[in-house]
Amino acid sequence: MTTRYSPSPRTAAVIGCGKFVEGKEGWAIGHAHADAYRQADPSLRLCGVDINPDNLRAFGERFKVPSSDLFLSTDALYAALTPDYVSVCTWPCLHATQVIEAAARGVRGVVCEKPMALHGAEIDAMLAACAKSGTRLAIAHQRCYNGPYKLAKKLLHSGAIGGRWVLEARVGDGWDILSWSVHWFDLTHWLFDCPPLSVLAGLDHTGARRYQHAVENASVIFADYPESRQAIFITGPHNHQGEQGDLFIRGTTGFMRIRGDVEVWSDTTGYTRHQPVSDGPEDFHALVLDLFQAVDTGGAMRCDASRSATSTRTAYAAHESARTQRTIHAPFTTGYAPLEILQNPPRPSLPAGKLVLFADEHFGSGGREGIAEALTALTGSAPVVIDATQGLTAADLADAAALLLYHTQTEPDPATRDALTTWVESGKPTVFVHCAVGGYPNWDAYKQWAGRVWVWGPGGSEHPYEPSTLTPLGAGVGDLVSAWLPLDEVFIKLASTSETEDLAEVQISSGRFPAAWRSKRWPNVTVWIPGHRREMWTLPALRAGLLAQLQLATT
Repeated sequence: MTTRYSPSPRTAAVIGCGKFVEGKEGWAIGHAHADAYRQADPSLRLCGVDINPDNLRAFGERFKVPSSDLFLSTDALYAALTPDYVSVCTWPCLHATQVIEAAARGVRGVVCEKPMALHGAEIDAMLAACAKSGTRLAIAHQRCYNGPYKLAKKLLHSGAIGGRWVLEARVGDGWDILSWSVHWFDLTHWLFDCPPLSVLAGLDHTGARRYQHAVENASVIFADYPESRQAIFITGPHNHQGEQGDLFIRGTTGFMRIRGDVEVWSDTTGYTRHQPVSDGPEDFHALVLDLFQAVDTGGAMRCDASRSATSTRTAYAAHESARTQRTIHAPFTTGYAPLEILQNPPRPSLPAGKLVLFADEHFGSGGREGIAEALTALTGSAPVVIDATQGLTAADLADAAALLLYHTQTEPDPATRDALTTWVESGKPTVFVHCAVGGYPNWDAYKQWAGRVWVWGPGGSEHPYEPSTLTPLGAGVGDLVSAWLPLDEVFIKLASTSETEDLAEVQISSGRFPAAWRSKRWPNVTVWIPGHRREMWTLPALRAGLLAQLQLATT
């Protein structure tokens, strides 16, 4: 690497000094950048920026930075000086703002930590700002400067394992794509000398956040590359066969494992172990030297954002693939954060107050738990679950927005009878769900509210266990959707007890049967029949139907 140094002393500022604490958010990556600047140019004037005075003081003590070069904000930094170089080591939500600010202030070279930005629109803005100002922007994907990977690339392109490469990269320990796998994306792009053509991904996503942005718990990502090359990236689960940093590449004539050295199994040469030969600095040290020469000479840079931005774009393409259940094809232009859309769905309009689910375990079906999970996902808060075997009281319904019934109890105690009667007949929202139409078989008022009820005993109602097709009936049924429903109980031969407005039906092999309705006498009472097994409540159609019934009952 040829470097022509600028007149000394250079100046470099680390924005986001960080601190060393336990856990995934305590790596103080700013210290690694500071080390690299000092190694690359010992005469360099180093500055630190951090909003935390303790972090700033620790940075100053370690790197012997005078207090006059320690700043509590970027405003204070740029009021005092314009550094030649800036490293943006803050959390990702600040990357775009701080890179664009550095470019506007005339900083000559910027290193931005990964992930580059929170979405594609920010990446576009960062690239545009740096192009306008002439600022050279590098993304901290420093692994491509390391000996084992440089050796592996040389072996790959010399035909050591043939062609049509398939790369497998894993990272365990509960890490996520944006925090770690973007390194693998960038390294694969560099090893293959080409970006991916498409991405197909599946995620486990439960709303987790890290560094203030949405992340997944685990993922499997398939990427297709030119020349019949492919890659598989697995993030999250522990890898029981190899270290976290291992890369595996299979070709048409052999197999390669990259760790501290490069092991090759070849059809023609058998097993060989290749030791990388040090040819200069690695990691952040090499990245900073590369940035220096790019600024000084206008030359190419291995981690230039014009290439390395693709790694972050690939991450969002993977998120979008999982969100849409589709392959995402290049160019990857997702201009938003797909997991934020999943994490913050529109909440339904319901009256203020708690949702009360009066339920029993219904013969171990798991339906009670499934309904509770569905309500939590729909509304953002968990319902209050009352054990139907213990009865219901007026106090249980205090401040409630709606009551959902899911039980097959045989007789109400006096308190339950009084609480339910007062609630329903005063016009409060009530939804009978699935088995609730079989509850309290000797209570006439309850059966009247339900409109249709289960008939117990020989010759009574039945529940065939088979797939069905759900169809809304007419207009004004809210979010009810047509859908194929998998194997589950379908109620047939219910007894009519009062006049209803039918809202949906299901079709099975023996005919069509009511699936949802509303009482004409008590319009605050609606009924939703599907949903015996817990897993049924993960289906969008069941959740949409339950929400539609809740909204009808409250209007």
